[in-house]
Amino acid sequence: MCIPGDRDGLFLEAGASKRLFGRTEVMGGRLVNELGQLGYLALSGSAATPEAAWLAARERLHIDASGQLRRQLGPLPLSRLHLDTSQRAALERMGFRQLRDLLRLPRKALTRRFGPALPDYLDRVLGIRPDPRAMYHPPERFASTLELAAAIHSCQGLLFPLNRLLEELCGVLRGGDSAVQSVHIALGHEDHPSSQITLGLQSPTQDAGRLMLLLRERLERLRLPQAVRDISLQAPTLLKFNAGQHSLFRDTPAEQRQDIERLSERLQARLGKQSVCGLTGVEDHRPEYSWRPRALDEQPQCVALPHRPSWLLPDPVRCRIKDYEIIAGPERIESGWWDGRDCRRDYFIVRERGGGTLWAFREYKPRRGWYLHGIFG
Repeated sequence: MCIPGDRDGLFLEAGASKRLFGRTEVMGGRLVNELGQLGYLALSGSAATPEAAWLAARERLHIDASGQLRRQLGPLPLSRLHLDTSQRAALERMGFRQLRDLLRLPRKALTRRFGPALPDYLDRVLGIRPDPRAMYHPPERFASTLELAAAIHSCQGLLFPLNRLLEELCGVLRGGDSAVQSVHIALGHEDHPSSQITLGLQSPTQDAGRLMLLLRERLERLRLPQAVRDISLQAPTLLKFNAGQHSLFRDTPAEQRQDIERLSERLQARLGKQSVCGLTGVEDHRPEYSWRPRALDEQPQCVALPHRPSWLLPDPVRCRIKDYEIIAGPERIESGWWDGRDCRRDYFIVRERGGGTLWAFREYKPRRGWYLHGIFG
């Protein structure tokens, strides 16, 4: 089966798919309809050989048996054949007008008059000679641009063309069993730099609905400087997709992690990537300097310290130690002399009157006194 373009076509070996999709004309019609939904104009045809399928697609023919090639392709004019321009002109001057005119001549006469190229081409059409074609290898990146029929002034109006581009992207991903983890979108304006949108995901996907959900969140916060004239979508890296197996109640650890990933993606799309992050440890004895923000896809490096709280106050708060009951301590921390933020403290685990467990320290340097610094969960 062939789906032709302006100068060439996409050839598909469809014989093994008939039991699943039905006859080749049914498969071809379905492909043409789905491509039409993405904005492409396509034709389909089928035959026993690649060149015959290309010729049949131009006429919307589906030729089931190789014995019917001569009869159904014979009326084609010479202009439809893949012939050299000068060669076709010479044939027309000699009175040849259709493919069947050439098929009636003996091979020796054709070879003597026009050389071996013309008989070889006819043999490839009829399947007498093999006609191997290069295998199609999809690119390792995706890029598509959509010129809008009319300028769009609102973000809400961009949803339809963007959904079309995402469906096109995900169709390519499903066909190549690949996925994306980042997508870049450029909204072109007439006399203003393009508005840029980047969608980042916690895990690879080929689900257009998931991408569209994040894009809606981003568009709600976007302010267009001018009307949008065109839209470009790029996926710079296509990754191998691992679909996995889902359980009925989505209660496996992997599926629970996926739910957390989806939530973090939506929060980042709504609040900004810098507003949603994780934490990781830093090798420093001072509690306020022993951590830093990390990207959600970065592996945390933390050492569990059960005698320290998991929640620190933004800034230590002065307190009176006589209001609390000391449970454990002290733990001496004396550090930071090399960076100008040196301290000398004794930390204690204390309990307040309401029963809560807190982390307090007595500071000797630089500010003497008692301070609350953390809360045990």
